[in-house]
Amino acid sequence: MKKVSLKTFIPAILLILVLFALSFVTVYALTLKKRVSRPVADVLPVTPPMDNAGILRTAVPETPSPAPTFAPVLAETDETDDETSEVGQPYWSDGILFVNDTYRSPTMSVTVTTTADSEMFDRQMVYYVADIHVSDVTQLRTACASDNFANARSGSVLKMARRENALVAISGDYCSARGATLIIRNGEVYSKAIGKGDVCLLLRNGEMETILNSQASIKKILNKDPWQAWEFGPALLDSDGKAYRSFSENNVGGRNPRCAIGYFEPGHYCFVVVDGRQKDYSYGLFLRELALLMESLGCKQAYNLDGGNSAQFFWKDSIFNQPSGGGRVMADIIYVAYEPYSESRFYCGKAGLSE
Repeated sequence: MKKVSLKTFIPAILLILVLFALSFVTVYALTLKKRVSRPVADVLPVTPPMDNAGILRTAVPETPSPAPTFAPVLAETDETDDETSEVGQPYWSDGILFVNDTYRSPTMSVTVTTTADSEMFDRQMVYYVADIHVSDVTQLRTACASDNFANARSGSVLKMARRENALVAISGDYCSARGATLIIRNGEVYSKAIGKGDVCLLLRNGEMETILNSQASIKKILNKDPWQAWEFGPALLDSDGKAYRSFSENNVGGRNPRCAIGYFEPGHYCFVVVDGRQKDYSYGLFLRELALLMESLGCKQAYNLDGGNSAQFFWKDSIFNQPSGGGRVMADIIYVAYEPYSESRFYCGKAGLSE
């Protein structure tokens, strides 16, 4: 019998090893591709739409608290306590409660949600909502990059928010007292000129309303006793809380990052920022889509603010969203302060107080 040499099997063994290596590389590549191509909805926390029936509850302290001298403190909570375990349901807290993305105190409640959605408008979008309850309208404030709004200049949203010790903040309307725009901030009138945009008023009684540019009157506006007035726009919802479906050619069109403020009732508002211009992550929204989004949240009034690269959302002492182009400098921000002004008596009323 002829003796078989080991050398005879070497080519076969090498071929088997090569085929095994190719199979392993192919399987690993397919697995990696599957992980990388996962939709954003699987990566970011997806939150359900706000249940307005459950969150329209506020209360009003008999006297306002002093100006803030503290940062939010993480409260010790008992997981078995039904009242503190459901952090998705805003309520006033006797002390300071900061759990996950909900902050509560004796004067306010703020809950921040991040949503990734690819079905509402057939394109991937990521947006951030701050659901805000305040007992006093002076907790909803504005700040600018310069010493005052009469000396307009630009600065970092992050630096402005940190300087003011803001809890949550968004980009404003890029105000400029040098231009023909209406500027009323924190109760002070800086400019009485009506420009070309729709106007948004936050009144001292906590109500918010939008005024179409063609109907804006300085005398009527001042008679309403505004706490804030913004002029950028456009207004997104009509008087019945329904989304406008078309906007003038003067408004910025296309799918873009967006920033808006919404109103439910006195003392109850929301900040909304939509990321955009980032393919496969978030495309941004048309204005009509932003209006539909604000309507879907249950807002009664909503107003478009400076978007694009300006659309920035400050939360937990940092820029929380993913701004297009890394963001850009702004003239002003809108933010929530930890406490009302100590001398304030501008209560928002018992909005939606349950029996």
